[in-house]
Amino acid sequence: MSERVEDEALARLGPQSLKCPECENVYRDPTLLPCLHSLCRPCVTTLYNQHASDGVITCTQCQEEVDKPSNGIDGFQPNYFLNGLVSVFQAKTAKDIRCKICELQKKDNFATLKCLTCGDFLCEDCGKAHTLTRMTFAHEIQPLSELSDGKRDREIRNKQIITCEQHEGEPIKYYCETCSVPICRECQLEHHVGHTCANAKDSQVSRRKAVANMIGNVEKKIEALKKIAENVDSTTTDIDKREKDLIEGVEKTVKKLMDQIEREKADILKSLKKTMDEQRDACIKRKEQINTIADIMKGNITFANDVVTNGKDVEVLFLEKTIRHRMMALQVKKLDTLAMKWQAPDIRFRNVFLTVDRIGLFELTLSREYNRKPETPLKFGARHVAGFQLVRRISTTIPREDNFECRVTGLASLFGDHFVVGDQENRKVKIFTRLGHYVETIANIKPSGIAVCNDVIGVTDQMSLNLYTNDRTIKKKISLESTGSSYPITALSNRYFVVANNKTTTFQIYDLRGELCNDIMPARGAKVRNPTFITSNSKGNIIVSDWLTNSVIMMDDSGHLVKEFKLKSKLGKNEWLPGSICCDHFDNIYVSDFSRSRIIVLDPQGEFMLEYPTRLDGLDRPRCMAVDGNGYLVVSGKGGYLNMYACQYI
Repeated sequence: MSERVEDEALARLGPQSLKCPECENVYRDPTLLPCLHSLCRPCVTTLYNQHASDGVITCTQCQEEVDKPSNGIDGFQPNYFLNGLVSVFQAKTAKDIRCKICELQKKDNFATLKCLTCGDFLCEDCGKAHTLTRMTFAHEIQPLSELSDGKRDREIRNKQIITCEQHEGEPIKYYCETCSVPICRECQLEHHVGHTCANAKDSQVSRRKAVANMIGNVEKKIEALKKIAENVDSTTTDIDKREKDLIEGVEKTVKKLMDQIEREKADILKSLKKTMDEQRDACIKRKEQINTIADIMKGNITFANDVVTNGKDVEVLFLEKTIRHRMMALQVKKLDTLAMKWQAPDIRFRNVFLTVDRIGLFELTLSREYNRKPETPLKFGARHVAGFQLVRRISTTIPREDNFECRVTGLASLFGDHFVVGDQENRKVKIFTRLGHYVETIANIKPSGIAVCNDVIGVTDQMSLNLYTNDRTIKKKISLESTGSSYPITALSNRYFVVANNKTTTFQIYDLRGELCNDIMPARGAKVRNPTFITSNSKGNIIVSDWLTNSVIMMDDSGHLVKEFKLKSKLGKNEWLPGSICCDHFDNIYVSDFSRSRIIVLDPQGEFMLEYPTRLDGLDRPRCMAVDGNGYLVVSGKGGYLNMYACQYI
């Protein structure tokens, strides 16, 4: 960022932009929540304690629920970027600020100086002593009176440093690529020996760029919200026009009738007005909902842009993971449910009068398109799969790059608009867009299975589990037992990978750093014999397709049986071969039947729901499947092709 642009950004600093929304004072030790809103650390502590028995706290700005870290408020990320801006602002507006050193000595002296290097406010005596120690003799101290004009704001920012919490006074200058954490020199020597470490200035380049790219994707979501808002405005216009047309029709009819008809006229218009008011109210609420979502996204983008454009290198490194997680969540946020639907009323004229006491001249009816209240978020298991509509066929064999026809052994959705393909025949892991465009090859290994968890891509081969970050750099390689297993893999609770060994019938749980967290052995009654493909649902259950028993088995995270499903013919025989398996956002279970070229859909309880033959769409022997957050199912088959289906729900 140029010096002129940074000076302008610092010049905009004011008490309103630096006030904690909870206590309305200038931030004290600002703490960043996962929704990218900040509160003072004391305010976060109060909020945390108020919900001591709950697993979540609610952000006071956006009302979004945030999971409480297991290690208390220390699990929230300090907002180093905002803290640096507060320090600059306080240097310009310092009044009645106590000397930090005197406070430690339980003295009450006002500060007249500021150390531009470490940021401490000091009195005259402490200022003199500050330059007499070996650790601080080179620090630059300036009178507060010379900082009030703001001319040295950028200099203050440039001199600010972030020190290590474990090694007091040691500046953060490095970044451990292995552990994905900023570190100081002492940390590198003590805890990160043998790890891949780089200078913070070098490491921040790719991460700053990755955040900037995600910001662009969320900005596209805001544009989509604008179009949906236009749809709501158009709906309001249609409601007004329809109301006007119906009133005119009622008026023409009522003029020909007597007093009883006049009374019924009043009744029907009252009902009509009430109905239209309800629909207008629904539009107003939907517009407020859209504006709220847009404001939250804009606020997130403003903060992320400030960090990307104004943040210091180390600040970006500390905050980029939280920002990327938030940008990722906003990228995949579904917007199509916000489009307005309404039921156009109609008024029927009854031309047979059976009694003059109650003629029954009018009847108000509504079409089925309108939902009177804004749709609430769908709960898991709340939607029934009625069928599939073929959207496109995608060739995964890349001309002039692949030596053989692609043989898909793994599929996973990536960020909602891309998917990862494991090509065992050509020893490649490929990325495609949802439109079927090839993007890149991220690894040249012989993949057995693929899963995506958060922003980490997990790929198994017959020897190891390989973890890749979203910028396609290798994160970690974990050796697995060489048993000849195919090692199916899935994501669990958006925090872990589950790898199955179909020879030993065990399930290993790894975190996103590649650390082994748990080793599950199915309980005696779980009936798991040969786990060929695995997936998981929102409840944390592991679901297995077992080729030895020709069944789909659901078990909990301790290995106990929850449900077993077998598909039997009319003759009682088990005539299917359950293959790849995946769950959608409603916990419906999709199973590919390799032997009969069909897709079997089970409900969240593991009961039969639907059978769909894929040969009708030119797909023979379906092998691998994956679903995304937009209602699409991708299925691989013979010939290196994928079929992409839109799931039809009722």
